Amino acid sequence: MESVFPNQWEGLETTKNAEGWPKPIGEFLTGPYLNRADIVLTRKNRDFRSWLIRWATRGSFSHAALVFLVPHQEQGFNNTFIIESASKGVDLTNLAHYLTDKNQVVGIRRLKGTWFDERAQKLVRGRMLNSIESTYSYAMVFRLGLAFLSEILFGIKARIWGTRSAIRGRRRRALQPPNEFICSGLVQLGFLNAIAEQVAMGYLLPQRVGDIVFQNDVRKLLPEDWSQFSDAEQYEMMWDFVTGFADVLEAVTPEDLACSQNLEWAYVVRDGMAYEVQSQEHAEELLAWEPD
Repeated sequence: MESVFPNQWEGLETTKNAEGWPKPIGEFLTGPYLNRADIVLTRKNRDFRSWLIRWATRGSFSHAALVFLVPHQEQGFNNTFIIESASKGVDLTNLAHYLTDKNQVVGIRRLKGTWFDERAQKLVRGRMLNSIESTYSYAMVFRLGLAFLSEILFGIKARIWGTRSAIRGRRRRALQPPNEFICSGLVQLGFLNAIAEQVAMGYLLPQRVGDIVFQNDVRKLLPEDWSQFSDAEQYEMMWDFVTGFADVLEAVTPEDLACSQNLEWAYVVRDGMAYEVQSQEHAEELLAWEPD
């Protein structure tokens, strides 16, 4: 693929290579490129809410979602949908909403390994779908205003004490943390619960749980060599981890997903074009771009 170098003021070159990349958004969304359970990371330039979350979490992305449905894998659908946590709650959103916004920069990452097949992909999205609750809906403008103020206060606390401490403080006062700040935690827990269920059903080995922990420091708490433990010990260790670290993994940030060694870059979408990512360096070049 031709080398692509970002220019903050002029944008990237969009000359197509032999494989036809980059591709227009419409062609990208209708083609066989995205998979169920691909992770979608976004940031919106010139947007205070996006900036607040990036500032609070010390990251380059402000939102995370999961690809829920793609036309080439589902019959009877023409659009690609993602499942996400936002101010109104957990819901399904047309991915085109993000990709066609010229102020959005979108990165798409994918879990490594051929073991993560269609059965596992479907189970992950199913576990996230179970999180949809109508009680999260804010029907009144006044309540939306309070929710936005809550985001600001939560962002300040997250910046000072860390996301995990801020979430715990809210829980102690029987308050839900703002959904925008736990969107990536929802993605992480969706993977964690789905893979644990696959292990319980006998489809996967307990050690696979380490492949879907996206916070690098937490992942290091799991053994590197599982073979030194018996099958029963491995099973018990996995369940102790899943049940004991749920609150920690709920505080996974979009930046954790962006930096996870268990995920690989698949695409970057910006300026109305989708780019196939060839390397970590290539992803960094594409993500460094900002609109005029």
